[in-house]
Amino acid sequence: MKKINKSRFAILGMLFEKPRSGYEIRQFMLSSTNHFWQESDASIYPMLKLLEKEKKVISKSEFTGKRERKIFEITQTGKDELLTWMIQPAEEENNRNELLLKIFLGAAVPKEETIKQLVIYQQKALDTKKRYKKVENEIFSEGPSKHQHKLFWTMSLRYGILHNEAELKWLTECFEILKKG
Repeated sequence: MKKINKSRFAILGMLFEKPRSGYEIRQFMLSSTNHFWQESDASIYPMLKLLEKEKKVISKSEFTGKRERKIFEITQTGKDELLTWMIQPAEEENNRNELLLKIFLGAAVPKEETIKQLVIYQQKALDTKKRYKKVENEIFSEGPSKHQHKLFWTMSLRYGILHNEAELKWLTECFEILKKG
């Protein structure tokens, strides 16, 4: 079976709620899905072009001053494809984690080098915790919401928060193990 580029579904999903430009898709992803699904400009724009060719999206030009920008809107064919994909079981993703590989092979370097790697990772995890807290405050500051996506955004966010908490706990354990030797 041919492997399908899942970027198409991420982009169709970003257009499901409302029409957006490629830039707006990228910005929305940076503030929402970036912790678990990332797309670069190098993947968004070619995919938009392909989806338009396949008639899954349509575009119209808008001008802001002299600057032209394309606004993309999902078509019914695009919605149908997205919804068909949404009800299929999620495929298992390959898990590659460079830090875990370095820890697994850690006996090859002095213990201090592994500690340095863990400290760097811990700082990133703490930064992620702050970002999650900010997003959580934004979602819940609205109070009860009729927004159809809030429930699902909350579930995705909770996954990230719990995963982050587990990472921080694991890092603490790693530091203790290395300290004991």
